[in-house]
Amino acid sequence: MQKPKKLNAVHVIFLIINTITGVGLITFPHDVSQVGYGGWVMPLLYGIVIQLFLLLFFKLLKYYPDLTLFQINTLLLGKVAGNVINFMIYIYAILVIYRVVQSYVHLVNLLVFQSSVTFWSIMALLFVTFSIVCKGNIISLAQYHILSFFLSIWLLLFLVTGFNKGDITHLLPLFNFTAPDLMAAFPKGYFSFIGFEFILFFYPIINNKERAYKHTSIALWVVVFMYCFVTISTIIHYSDWELQHSTYPLVNFMQEVQLSFVVRIDNLFINLWLLLVVGTTATYIWIAKNALNQMTRNEKNEKTKLLSSLGMVFILLFVPGSSGEAVGKIADGLIYFNFVLVIFPLFLLLIRRLKS
Repeated sequence: MQKPKKLNAVHVIFLIINTITGVGLITFPHDVSQVGYGGWVMPLLYGIVIQLFLLLFFKLLKYYPDLTLFQINTLLLGKVAGNVINFMIYIYAILVIYRVVQSYVHLVNLLVFQSSVTFWSIMALLFVTFSIVCKGNIISLAQYHILSFFLSIWLLLFLVTGFNKGDITHLLPLFNFTAPDLMAAFPKGYFSFIGFEFILFFYPIINNKERAYKHTSIALWVVVFMYCFVTISTIIHYSDWELQHSTYPLVNFMQEVQLSFVVRIDNLFINLWLLLVVGTTATYIWIAKNALNQMTRNEKNEKTKLLSSLGMVFILLFVPGSSGEAVGKIADGLIYFNFVLVIFPLFLLLIRRLKS
């Protein structure tokens, strides 16, 4: 019997890179604008914090190399308590998809079409997501991430033009922000780095587990330096006030790029960036599907599980009035739930120690 294919180093690296970027890279310079021109230091700070979380993750994973976080939860906490945690992770995945889709569709409506195309935009995005996850395994998802990265990320090279028109002295002095500014900006910018926890769910499918920590760390620091490059480019090009009042400074930057062979480079940028957005949503719907598999103790009817999960996202996106605002506020709390999720392996390690 042929063994199922497993993820290699390249798959691991691009799964992490593309899951993190998504919409986050577009809004990051604005999200950390409260620290002023010192915002370009923030990706390095997030990188250090997340690297510590990865150490914690792999401390747990090395004890259970053939189990996902869902399975570890039920093993250490019992079926009932473990599935309660798994259900919370399922809701977390659904809300991440909701937040990513909502942000991207809002961007499209605001800067491209200048009119409401919400329904069809969402339907198309969710349909493509369903197709990717439904018709392939995680290997196919990883291959999609590799392709989408190289098709879209080259557009960031246009940011180099800002170095000639901007003021490089904006980068000085270093660390020119206060502790309260840092505390206010940290949660906002942290959302742009959500996605590194994906390693907890596909670790058993990795071929070379001994080097998985190294490959995950490489992916993290590629993202960190991408964010540094983007933030430095926008800080040099825009004033502090402009960064604070422009939600999408990266897209605004693209609107200023003039090319003889492209009328509006920002339209091309937003359309190609859809590839990364779809990849992020596909990743989290894969997590949601596996959460349902663990809770139901079977892997049958996966199409039904995918459709029901995406249907839940669709309903949340169109919840009207005050209820819709409440859903938005809950989604904003994802940052704090993510803090709980990434620290949770420490609790599991304590449980394991007590049981042993």
